[in-house]
Amino acid sequence: MVRHVRYQYLDARLRQAFDDAGLDRGQRALLQGVLRALDPDAHLGEHVAGLNSAYLAVTRVQTALESHATEDQPRWNLLRRIIATSLACMDAAKPAYAHGGGLELAKARRVLVKVDAAIAADGQKFDPQVAADAAAKLDPKKLRAAVQRWVTPLWNGVELPLRARMIAEVAVVVAVHGRDGRQLRTDLLRWLKKRGDLAEVLWPRRQKHVVAFVVRGARVLRHLDGLLPGARQEPLHRNRLPKDDFLKEAVSGSSVLVRVPVEAADVHTAALRGRRILSEVLDQYAAGERLTELTIAPVWQVSEPGGRVTRGTEHRRTVGNAYPLTAYWPAELRSAMRVANLARQVDAPMASAGLAWSALEATGLDPGKIAWLAKACALQMLRQHLVSLHVVVTNHDTDLRKPLDAHVPTTGVKHHLKSVDARLEALVRHNRPDAQLDAAQKAITALAESEGGLVQDLTELWRARLADSKVLAGWLREQENTAAALLEWLYVTRNLAFHAGRFASPADTLTAHAGQAVADLTLEFLGNWRTVERRSRQETSAVEIYRRLAQRQDQLVARLKRAGSVRRLSVEDISGPDEKWWSRGRN
Repeated sequence: MVRHVRYQYLDARLRQAFDDAGLDRGQRALLQGVLRALDPDAHLGEHVAGLNSAYLAVTRVQTALESHATEDQPRWNLLRRIIATSLACMDAAKPAYAHGGGLELAKARRVLVKVDAAIAADGQKFDPQVAADAAAKLDPKKLRAAVQRWVTPLWNGVELPLRARMIAEVAVVVAVHGRDGRQLRTDLLRWLKKRGDLAEVLWPRRQKHVVAFVVRGARVLRHLDGLLPGARQEPLHRNRLPKDDFLKEAVSGSSVLVRVPVEAADVHTAALRGRRILSEVLDQYAAGERLTELTIAPVWQVSEPGGRVTRGTEHRRTVGNAYPLTAYWPAELRSAMRVANLARQVDAPMASAGLAWSALEATGLDPGKIAWLAKACALQMLRQHLVSLHVVVTNHDTDLRKPLDAHVPTTGVKHHLKSVDARLEALVRHNRPDAQLDAAQKAITALAESEGGLVQDLTELWRARLADSKVLAGWLREQENTAAALLEWLYVTRNLAFHAGRFASPADTLTAHAGQAVADLTLEFLGNWRTVERRSRQETSAVEIYRRLAQRQDQLVARLKRAGSVRRLSVEDISGPDEKWWSRGRN
């Protein structure tokens, strides 16, 4: 029996397709790793928007340099921070580029180091032309092409941990190309039955699609052809609709059917981009008709180049029981929760990213405190990764799980862990484990081998990190650097959108998703902190929580570098008010 799990990259149909195609562990890990990174339900540390990527770092810093040269946004001091965080991401990703692109990456690094030196010499007199020249020398396309060629060595076999880093970079390039995870899964299932060039599946040629939407609130959009060349419209009357089920539920009152031409790599991406384009055009009409609300119905229809028609509805996840962040109103977080919710509802990615920054700002965050929040996020992501690993390892109900369930019990229909530390203990190597722990550790090995592919890779990666405290310290620092780069870029995006009036930039959909995810992550640990703290009727400010967690992360990294073991590490409340992060008993 298979447990109900939302991860499509682990479902029975995909597993069977892998078995039928005779894929080995590394090949499964490649395909599952890309699909997981594109899964909208993945948490920040697993989703493509939160992965470390040299390609994405170079793409973003090039945008920042170009914008500084033309608009003085970001300002020189923020530009220098973007360069510093980009260099950290590039250095972390460097080992993967041994399989191609190493020379291009080294060249990009030299360019950025020179710009940084020029700003350091005298930022107030930094010549914008230096930024423009540097932007022209950077070539993310060469890095992208190199990463696309990694598919061959990855398919033929690359060892861990390098394989995981390479897969993450591939996933980023797939996402930036404009691939939808659900559509990619469908295409991979088809490809596994009749294999050709995998690169053509991951990065298909962008083609013209025509996307149809219903706009509610008007029957005619005047001058649409001038604002959106190639668009076509047709007034809709509820009692005279075409004989088409697609429209029946979408039309209410005055409505108009709008067809928008879109260049996209797949159907779902075409629908997403079409909605974004039309939404931006409706801003014009909203300004012109201030008393009328124009909205886009959730349904859509896409006509592909070959004539095939696909229909769907904007993805909105539902739950049986919805829970609040806290069981009471935390006064300091009310505005942050409100703005974070608004960020999720905005179709324009850069505006959404800007609102996500505003949500963090509402907690008291400012650019000078980004380093604190980045360290706090690294702690919370450590806990998230361990919980997520337990979920994927126990994906299938078999007798293999029983010894693990005895040591790491769960509760409720969602199988929440009663103790994350118990899960941590089951991953750490012990010289003389008791019988129950020994059985649990053997069960993890058996379950991981049964799943194979990505799950087996993740299990080995985490066992290796927990076997060497210095490796775990390095992982925490990388998460911190990745989060810092994301937060700095989020602030730049907010300035470009709200101050410079720019509402499109490379990989802006990833920025929007990352902004929402980091706001959610932050509210999660702030909410948990407040819930625990309320028992003693204290109330620590969010900024003070950031400072204390940053201090805790620094102390933990220092302890890990000299401890030689993680057996005293406790992640149960690692981002909470209790100082119990090094309190587990010795074994």
